[in-house]
Amino acid sequence: MENKKQILSFLFVMVMLCIYMNIHAQIVPAMREDTIHITLPDAEGQFIQKNFLLLASKYQVSTADAAIIQAKLYPNPDFAIEQGVYNQDTKKWFDLSSTGETALSLQQLIILAGKRNKQIDIAKINSQISRYQFYDLIRTLRYELRSSFYGIYFLRDAIGVYDREIESLKTLIDVYTSQYNKGNIAFKDLARLQALQFSLQNERLDLVKQATEKQLNLGLLTGDTLLRPVTPVMANGFNEIDISKLNYAQLVDSALVNRYDLRTAHSQVELSQSNLALQKALKTPDLLLGANYDKAGNYVRNYNALSLAIDLPFWNRNQGNIRAAQFQIEASKQLQSQAELQVRNDISNAYSQLLETDKLYKTASLQFTSDYEKLLDGITKGYQNHTISLLEFIDYYETYKNSKLELNHLQNNRLDALENLNLATGTTIFK
Repeated sequence: MENKKQILSFLFVMVMLCIYMNIHAQIVPAMREDTIHITLPDAEGQFIQKNFLLLASKYQVSTADAAIIQAKLYPNPDFAIEQGVYNQDTKKWFDLSSTGETALSLQQLIILAGKRNKQIDIAKINSQISRYQFYDLIRTLRYELRSSFYGIYFLRDAIGVYDREIESLKTLIDVYTSQYNKGNIAFKDLARLQALQFSLQNERLDLVKQATEKQLNLGLLTGDTLLRPVTPVMANGFNEIDISKLNYAQLVDSALVNRYDLRTAHSQVELSQSNLALQKALKTPDLLLGANYDKAGNYVRNYNALSLAIDLPFWNRNQGNIRAAQFQIEASKQLQSQAELQVRNDISNAYSQLLETDKLYKTASLQFTSDYEKLLDGITKGYQNHTISLLEFIDYYETYKNSKLELNHLQNNRLDALENLNLATGTTIFK
């Protein structure tokens, strides 16, 4: 009966492994097919040229520029002609002779109080805001791009850790399977090793899924319509970045100058002020200048006249819009103050996180020596030579894996903290 249970347990483990390997065989080729190697500068170049959100934002800038052209245009003159349909005296239809009636009028709107120039100023500020929003979109999407790039790199590195462990464990399981078939070892030892392998494969599969999601996001950001998987190529020396030379005050000053969302807030104040000037100008009515000709319908024949027309601002002097524009200026100033405070908070948060992350990374990297790289081979040989028990072997495996993955995670967090400071300052302090 005990032998039967062992055989059933063994078959269950093998079935589960077969199911996993079938899934793995379907996923991994999909990841590696047409894989391209790409550096961060290449990815950023594709991002600038092909990202659909950036391309759409460029058209928004062009739209705002076109509004400047429109604001500069003068009103078109208005021409009207009036022709009599039927002359009862001459019994003629559309009588164009001297006895028929024809009237002409030409009118031109004359914009007063500098309203046209003020509308041009508003259009220029709106165009400036569109540009600032475009550059701020680049700032935020570039952070997402670089974060995805680093995430893929370190996830692939973590997958490599699992690959090495699984391959080493597979060799050991093959040996133990042979020994079990010969009756030299108990099935429980083989089952524990197989369970450890299955656990590692499951954890690896989770990392593969995360890497795939980040690859899809990177393809979306770079405008890769084929959505090909990528292998990030990292430049050397990213671990040697020295943050001790950073000056907090300079970081804040840099952000106050280079953050385009803050520039947008400044421009919104200017826009509100220009709108107030326009609303005040609108209380002055425009002048309508005209010329009229009437062939036979006035007190004299061939009547010619000039006309002037203007609204009398007795009741409506645009008081409500002027008051609203004044309030809008105050609201814009408050939003500008909020934006400045947000920038300072972003810098403070990013800077403090970078210091803590860098400190933790340096401490961990000093502890993680090359001896850890020899640990996997050592514990495998030790277990094969029966110098350590199965529980010690599994514990060492977990220690090695967790240490490697923790250092990998710290490296990723450190680079993400560096990029977060780039995002907060609006510049590329760390390339």
